[in-house]
Amino acid sequence: MRRWPGLVCFFLMAATAAFAQVEDVVEEPPASEEAFVQEALTEESPTGTVQAASADDLALEAYVDGLIATWQAVHGAPGYTVAVVRPDRVVLSKGYGLADVAEGMPVDPETTRFYIASISKTFIWTSLMILVERGILDLSEDVNAYLKRYTVPEGERPLTLGDLMDHRAGVEENLDLFSSRIAAMDLPEAIAASEPRQVFPRGERAAYSNWGSNLAALVIEDSTGQSYADFLFAEILQPLGMTTTTLTDQSPAAANPATPVSRNYRVAGGGPEEVGQLDLGSFAPIGGMTTTAADMARWLRFHLNQGELDGLRLLTRGSYGEMRRRQFDPVPDAPGRAHGFFDLPYRSTSYYGHTGSINAFYSKFAVAPELGLGVFIAQNTSDDFDPLSFVPRLVMDRELALRGEFDPAASRPEPTAADFDEAESLAGRYMSSRRIFHGPQKVISASMGPMELKASDGYLVINRDNAPFVRIGDDLWENRFGERLAFVRDADGEVARVITPGGAVDMEPVTLLTDPRILLYALGATVLFALTTLLGLWRRFGQQRENRAMGHVFSWIALLGIVPLIWLAGLAARMPKPGEMAFAEAFTDWPLPIFSEMILAATIITGTAAFMVLCVLLVWPLSGWNGWRKLHFTLFALAYAALGLSFVNWGLVPYLA
Repeated sequence: MRRWPGLVCFFLMAATAAFAQVEDVVEEPPASEEAFVQEALTEESPTGTVQAASADDLALEAYVDGLIATWQAVHGAPGYTVAVVRPDRVVLSKGYGLADVAEGMPVDPETTRFYIASISKTFIWTSLMILVERGILDLSEDVNAYLKRYTVPEGERPLTLGDLMDHRAGVEENLDLFSSRIAAMDLPEAIAASEPRQVFPRGERAAYSNWGSNLAALVIEDSTGQSYADFLFAEILQPLGMTTTTLTDQSPAAANPATPVSRNYRVAGGGPEEVGQLDLGSFAPIGGMTTTAADMARWLRFHLNQGELDGLRLLTRGSYGEMRRRQFDPVPDAPGRAHGFFDLPYRSTSYYGHTGSINAFYSKFAVAPELGLGVFIAQNTSDDFDPLSFVPRLVMDRELALRGEFDPAASRPEPTAADFDEAESLAGRYMSSRRIFHGPQKVISASMGPMELKASDGYLVINRDNAPFVRIGDDLWENRFGERLAFVRDADGEVARVITPGGAVDMEPVTLLTDPRILLYALGATVLFALTTLLGLWRRFGQQRENRAMGHVFSWIALLGIVPLIWLAGLAARMPKPGEMAFAEAFTDWPLPIFSEMILAATIITGTAAFMVLCVLLVWPLSGWNGWRKLHFTLFALAYAALGLSFVNWGLVPYLA
């Protein structure tokens, strides 16, 4: 998506990537060629027994090694931790690079923990299904039937657990839940304090919701009488032997202190610069877990085996199958969500899982049942999400190619005449359903900007011109990376929504009120007329006096109208640029003080705009100016009014929201 580089760019809190020069960790070679062969052909199984490593496993491991080495060379990430599994074995569980640059500590797949951010939610959804299987919960039931310490506001129909699991609660995004002040509250109080408004009918729109996921954790607590951490440890982590996975280091699910947490980094002029880690407090269930590649290998195998690991079954095949079933499927073969997990058709197969991002930790967890593959990868820098996006898919591509189901060198079909017309009709700008709709934080949606979909010779292009989408079915398009776009139409056949490649959100066509360019245009026009007003006053200074006293007054009004704009420009200059402020730095003191100043400046500008519009009614009969000068003042006032209305529309004047 495009990023709007305007006044609110500091809200793009993802830290910039860290290009680090790290030394290779070289192990001492075996004493003999025979020892080398024996070491290469055996590996430790998760249960500690030695099993033979197949030639295919060794080839797959070498392939992954090459992928990681390439991305380390290109992006310079200090460290990765990776697991690749089959249903019956771990193909590889490895660390690459450094977990702590200053100490030179390598990433150890058995003991080095990485934050997995939103992958933490997969444990929430699995916990819910365990309780559903036990008859304690029902996915179609009103969540208020289970909640004891918080009540969900009424809507057009009850909010169900199924709505929460598929991110169809219909609520807007809310960044308050990351506030350190709110995170320090108990879970029910924090959920109430960060309660978002409902903006879509429940069950209708896909809009990824952190708040809704944490509400699901509260359902687990109130329905079991246990803390979520206690339930997680007793019912999942301990039975599955995930001994290095923790919700927080203070919880009963805390890992052994001997398993360190990796540092996380961003790029700086002098090399990798460590960034802080936000304490999610009561919101830890949605993104606070840490784990190792070894433990994630067990989590992958549990899912590949449909709720069972090494003879221990936590979910029956029937219950696991229900978890894999989509409740909402508006476009067949399109990306979507199935009970909290992303569910993605991919080439001739499909896979499911989750991604995660917090501070400078990125991660991805992907399970491809038909291929018998599971992949987990995490990195300790926000350098680039591409390794997380591509490594699991490239591993799947390799498997598909070995099966003869995918040829990376195969040419793409040429667009037909109908494709040209279809692409032109679908091109446009679309705004995400995952955004803030009310209050001052609404402007963050403007800073993120809409997705721009372009038509190009019968293809559709989003970001990568070298990976256009080609039509593969009715309202279904795919690019060479296997990513898909789908379009949902209204009763008149017009595009109502776009289903994005991740399936977590859908997007709607941009309107006058949701187009951030209107704000940008209004700001540009106001600044232009302010500058020409200054030039006009400078040209007339000392050369001629106003014919009338009121003309002199209106000249001062025009001059004073420039002052709030100068103030706004000063605020823009003081705002941190993208990458200058880490996630933890922003939300430790959320909302940022400069944000309050911007709200005040926007409010004063809006008031000034209203006053200048009123003055227009008096300028024409009373100023004594010539026609061109009256017209200039009028256009200045109208540009000011457009800017003020834009500030109101984007929530920066909360008193009028």
